[in-house]
Amino acid sequence: MADRFATRLAAEIRNWVGDNLISAAQGEQILARYPADAAWFSRPIVLFSLIGGALIASGIALVVAHNWEGIHRWVKLGGVVVLMGIAHWSGLALRDRDHPRLGEGLLVIGGSLLLIGIALIGQIYNLSGHPSDPWLLWWVLLLPAAYALPSMALGGLGFLGVAAWFGLASEDPTTPLGEAVRLNDLFFPMAFATGGMVFFGLGVIHGDGEYRRLRQLLEQLGLMALFGGLLTLGFSWRKEDATHSGAVSFTLLALLALALLAVAVATYRLPQDSPPNRLGFLAVLLVLLLYLFALKVAIGFGAPWQVFRTLAFLNWFLLFAACLAIILYGARWDRRSWINWGVVFIGVHAIARYIDLFGGMLQTSVLFFSAGVFVLLLGWGLERMRRRMTAQATARELT
Repeated sequence: MADRFATRLAAEIRNWVGDNLISAAQGEQILARYPADAAWFSRPIVLFSLIGGALIASGIALVVAHNWEGIHRWVKLGGVVVLMGIAHWSGLALRDRDHPRLGEGLLVIGGSLLLIGIALIGQIYNLSGHPSDPWLLWWVLLLPAAYALPSMALGGLGFLGVAAWFGLASEDPTTPLGEAVRLNDLFFPMAFATGGMVFFGLGVIHGDGEYRRLRQLLEQLGLMALFGGLLTLGFSWRKEDATHSGAVSFTLLALLALALLAVAVATYRLPQDSPPNRLGFLAVLLVLLLYLFALKVAIGFGAPWQVFRTLAFLNWFLLFAACLAIILYGARWDRRSWINWGVVFIGVHAIARYIDLFGGMLQTSVLFFSAGVFVLLLGWGLERMRRRMTAQATARELT
């Protein structure tokens, strides 16, 4: 596979020459300065090195596995520590020698060995606890190292560990989160929607600088969890016998407070724009948090089923409106992942509601009509924004 930069540069140079921005001779000189190299994994020495290293590692692993019971505990732990140190040292050395991707890959291996070491300690000393505890300790140790190095790969691995820990904790009834989500059928999607809001706020906090890739990862994880939880809550209008239990969960209240804090801090890291636009985006997130809090209060006070039915129908409107807002702000602030997930969840929401209301022609017609209105407004808004951005770009070129 050819180098993507060199391939794209060659295509751009052809366009520049065709537009008389540069001469053909200047284009050849630029291409000569940045030659297209073969991808690193297409070189024979690299391929044979990877295959040979994998075979050697597999052979050593089989020998260790065969004699595992006879190996002293300190040898086991020492081996993991040595391998983890070698992986981190090699990764930093390669990164300093202009091999950032290979270096980041070795840092990820070192970070993964940390989880193996935690699991090994638990096995050797027969430590008891929740299944999510090793993941908690792992990301607590991993994230500070990711920011200290800094390493975007380790940071991404650490936040994936946070997501795994959150999922395992919610599945374990002996943890505070797992106990909370079992008090009511609606608490589980509420917890995931609120956790998604926390992830999204953390992503926005990272900004567009050095931690831009972490921002993109966290924003996408947050949008998936937020919209996925809201989508599930839209089915609650059918759960007449499972919504008014009067359950109170302080764990969910704490999670909602954490989401509010993340959103409040994230407002200071939004892209530069006029105050009304920034406040409009903040209002969208606060309305979603207010809806989740209202649902929590309704469950806590044991509200009648008609209240939950109204909140479920309100959920349909809020999810459409939130997806639409994410798309428009994503186009305004050059957040392509926001646009993609907004479009995806508008489509999924429309299909889910059609299946949910299937059989009632009048209700389905209302659903399709409202969806059509949203799509038309979306197309009008994006086209207006495109024309304005094109006009601004043309004005800059003329000046």
